[in-house]
Amino acid sequence: MIYSSLVIKFTILYIISYSYAQQCEQTSNAARFNCHPENNPTEATCETRKCCWRPPIPQTNATVPYCYFPTDFPTYEIISNETTDFGQRIRIQKLQTTYMPHDILNLTVDLIYETQERFRIRIYDTIYRRYEVPLQVPVVEKRATDTDYEITFSAKPFAILVTRKSTGVVLFDSSIAPLIFADQYMKLSTRLSSPLVYGLGEHRQPLLINVSAEWKRLTFYSRDFPPVENINLYGVHPFHINLERTPDNQTHVHGQFFLNSNAMDIDLQPLPAITYTTIGGIIDLYIFTGPTVENVIEQYWAVIGKPAMPPFWSLGFHLSRFGYSTFENLWETIKRMHDAEFPYDVQWTDIDVMSSSLDFTYDRERFQGLPGLVRGLQSEGKHYVNRLDPSISSTQPSGSYPPYDDGINREIFVTKYNSTDPLVGEGWAGRTVFADFTHPNAVEWWTRMATAFYESIPFDGLWIDMNEPSNFVDGSHDGCTANALDNPPYVPHVLGNNLSSKSLCPSSQHYLSFHYNLHSMFGYFESQVTNTALKTIRKKRPFVLSRSTFAGSGQFAAHWTGDNRASFQDMYYSIPAILSFNMFGITHVGADICGFGLDTTEELCTRWMQLGAFYPFMRNHNDLGQKDQDPASFSWEAQQIMKQALLMRYSFIPFWYTLHYEASMNSKTIIQPLFFEYLNDKNTYNIDQQFLIGRALLISPNLVSQTNTVDVYIPQDVWYEFSSGVEIETVGQFITLNAPISKINVHVRGGFIIPMQTPGANLILGRGNPFSLLVAPSQFGNASGNLFWDDGDSIDSIGTNTYNYFEFTLTTSNTLTIDPLSTNYKDSPMRLDLIKVLGVSKPVTQVTVNGKVYPNYTYSIFDQILIIHGLDMNILVESSQIIKWTTST
Repeated sequence: MIYSSLVIKFTILYIISYSYAQQCEQTSNAARFNCHPENNPTEATCETRKCCWRPPIPQTNATVPYCYFPTDFPTYEIISNETTDFGQRIRIQKLQTTYMPHDILNLTVDLIYETQERFRIRIYDTIYRRYEVPLQVPVVEKRATDTDYEITFSAKPFAILVTRKSTGVVLFDSSIAPLIFADQYMKLSTRLSSPLVYGLGEHRQPLLINVSAEWKRLTFYSRDFPPVENINLYGVHPFHINLERTPDNQTHVHGQFFLNSNAMDIDLQPLPAITYTTIGGIIDLYIFTGPTVENVIEQYWAVIGKPAMPPFWSLGFHLSRFGYSTFENLWETIKRMHDAEFPYDVQWTDIDVMSSSLDFTYDRERFQGLPGLVRGLQSEGKHYVNRLDPSISSTQPSGSYPPYDDGINREIFVTKYNSTDPLVGEGWAGRTVFADFTHPNAVEWWTRMATAFYESIPFDGLWIDMNEPSNFVDGSHDGCTANALDNPPYVPHVLGNNLSSKSLCPSSQHYLSFHYNLHSMFGYFESQVTNTALKTIRKKRPFVLSRSTFAGSGQFAAHWTGDNRASFQDMYYSIPAILSFNMFGITHVGADICGFGLDTTEELCTRWMQLGAFYPFMRNHNDLGQKDQDPASFSWEAQQIMKQALLMRYSFIPFWYTLHYEASMNSKTIIQPLFFEYLNDKNTYNIDQQFLIGRALLISPNLVSQTNTVDVYIPQDVWYEFSSGVEIETVGQFITLNAPISKINVHVRGGFIIPMQTPGANLILGRGNPFSLLVAPSQFGNASGNLFWDDGDSIDSIGTNTYNYFEFTLTTSNTLTIDPLSTNYKDSPMRLDLIKVLGVSKPVTQVTVNGKVYPNYTYSIFDQILIIHGLDMNILVESSQIIKWTTST
C-alpha cells in the first residue's frame, strides 16, 4: 500500500510537472508576454498568479520577462454572436477569475466596420457601465462595405484577427496572449506587422521605435518633468503607425489608436508585438488601414479632429523668457531687437510679470508700464501673449481675488473625494486650488476672469502651462485617501511610482468623473475652454499654447515640447518630437529654441535659430537665472546669421500659411519624416535628423558642435539647393554637405511650386509686400503648388468663403498657369513681382505674360535658372494668368 501510494503521488507530480513544462514551453524569449509587469517579480509571486517562471535563455536582455503567461491561462470564450447594423456584437465570458481583483467575467465585444479603411474594436462590461473617454468621436451606425480589411475570430479562446484583403498581411492578432479585463486592470496584446513603429507620445525618443532586438515600455500619464528618456511626459497620445511589407516587396502602412485616458503602459517586444495595459475605462481600439502614411493620418484625424487654423501672426518669430524681472529689462530686450532690425512678431511674458505669481495679474510696481508697452507693440503690428496656470491661489484675503472668490461661488474647482471642499495643493502662487475645466460653468468663469485682465492688458493669445496638472506636493496638502482610486492594484510605471506624484489625488473629483479617469485630459479641457474664451474676448481667431495635450488637442491649441535644456542633444530630440506631434494632429508645434534650462552658447543658439526657423511654431524661450539668449544679445556675426535664418522663414510665410490651411482642411501634416514620401526606400525609415516641410523642402541641420559638415541622405528624386538654385547631382544615397556655422542646408524638391513673399519687419507690416513663386520642375518638367490667403485673423474665413485660393501649374510645355479658384478677400493687395524657375536646361529666348512678350527676365546657363522680375502682376483677377517661355532647340 505504501509503495502504491508513493507511485500514485510521484505519477501525479510527474503529470503536473509535465503539464507545467508543456504549457510554459516557449521557442523564443520574444514570444513571452509579461504576467508580472510590476517591479521586482519573484518566482513565488509569479506562481501565485499561475504563470510560468523561467529565466530567459540566453539572458541577453534584462527586460525579457521571467514571469510569463502559460498557454492554458484562463481567458474568454464566445457565448453568442449577432450581426448588427454596425457590424457584429459578440458576448464573451470567462469561467474563472485570474490574479487581479474584481475580474469581470462577462464582456461585450463590438466589432464596428466604421468606414472602408477604419475598423473599431470596443470591449466593455456587459452588465455595468464604465467610464469612457469624453472625446467627441464619430458614431457609426451603419456597417461599411467593400472594406480592405477582413475580420475573423476564434471562439475558444476568444481572439480577433484583422488582415488586409489586398495583401493578406496581418494587421491585428490578439491570439498571442490572454485578454484580461478586471475593474482596474485591462490588458490586450496584438501582433505587429513589423518591428518598425512610430508615434506613441509624448516621450523623448528617436522617431523610429525599432523593436527588432529590444523590449521597450512606454508609460502614458501626463506629468510635469523636463524631457528625459524613458519616463512619462506632458501629453498622452496612444497612437502609432506600423510599417508592413507586402508580398510584392512594397511597403504599406496601418495605424492604431487606443482611445483610453487612464494611466497606462504600452509594451513593445521583438516578436514583434504590442501590449496595452490600462487601469480604467474600456478597451476601445481603432485600426486605420491606410495604406499610405497620409491615408492613416487622414483616417486618424477624422476620429480625433483636425488641427485648427492658427492666426497668421503666430507664424512669425516669438520671443520670451522667464526672468525679465523688471519692465526695464523687458523694454531693453525689445529695444535691442528693434535696433538690430530683427523681424519679430510676438513678445511673451512669464510668471515673473505677475503679482505674486497670481493668474490674471501683473506686478504694478516692477512692470508698471506693461499695459502701455503692449498697446505700443500692437500699434506696430506686433502681438503679446501672457501665461496662465490652472492652479488658483486660495490664500488671498476674502473679496480681493476674483478668480478664487468667483470660482468658489460657481463651485468650479476640483474637490476632494466624496466632498464639496476644493482639493488644496501647491503651485507658484503658494497654496492653490485647481480649476475643473470639465464643469459647465468653466467657460463663463474663465472668460470672465480673462476679460477683466484683458481690459488692463489686451493680450493676443494665452499660454496655459502647468496643466498636466502640476502640483508642488504629492496629491494635496491633506494627503490622499486609502481607497482603490488612490491605491490601485496596479500602477503603471509612472515617474514617482505613484499616480499622485506631483499632481492631484486620483480620487479627487471633477464634474465629469474622478481625476483617476480624467488626469491626462486636464490640458485638453483647459485648451478647449481657453480657446472658447479667446473667441469671445477678442472676436478673432484664437491662439492658445498648451504644455499638456491629449488626442485631439490640436483643434484648440498649439504645443511646445516643454522644459528642454541648452544642449545639442536636446536640439536633436526636438526634431522627432515635432515630427511625432504632426502625426498626432498638433501641427503648430515647436521647441524652446536655444534651450530653456542651462546657459546656451553662441554656437548652439546660432545653430538652433537656424533649425527653429523651420519649426511650425518658432519661439525662443529660457529659464529664470539663465543669461539672455534673444538674437540681439549675441555678437554682430552671430546676429547676421540668425537674421538670415529669420528672413528665410519670413520669405516662406505664404507657403507655411497654406500648409496650415491644408492641415486644417485636408488632414495633411505640415512637416514630415522622409519615409512619409519615400515609403519604399528603407534608408529613410530611421532618419530623424532631417525632415520635409510640406513635402517640398528638405531641411538638413547641423546638430553636432564644432563641425562644418553634415552627413545627410538625399532621396532618389530631383533636388535643388535653395541658396543657389542649382540641381544637385548625387541622389539616392548618403552624402556629406558643407555646413559651416553660417549655413543650414535647405533643398527644394522637384515637382513643387512654392509661394513666397518679401519679408517685412513683422508679418502684419509685410502682408502687403510683393509675392514671388519658386518653381522647381520635376524630372518630367512639371510642377504644382497652391496659395491660401485671408485676413489672417477671422474666426471663420473658410466657412464664410472670405479668402483667396490659387493653384499654380507648370506643364512640360514651359507654361506656368495661375488659376484663381477663390478671390473673395480683397482687403490686401496680392501682387506677384518675381518668378524664379529652376532647372531650365536650355537658353531662354522669349518670355510671354498673358500672350504678350515680356522683356524683364534673366537666364543663367551656368545655374540653369530663369528669373522673371518686375512683373507687378495683380493675381486677384477672375481669370487664369499664363506665363510661358521659349527655349532654344
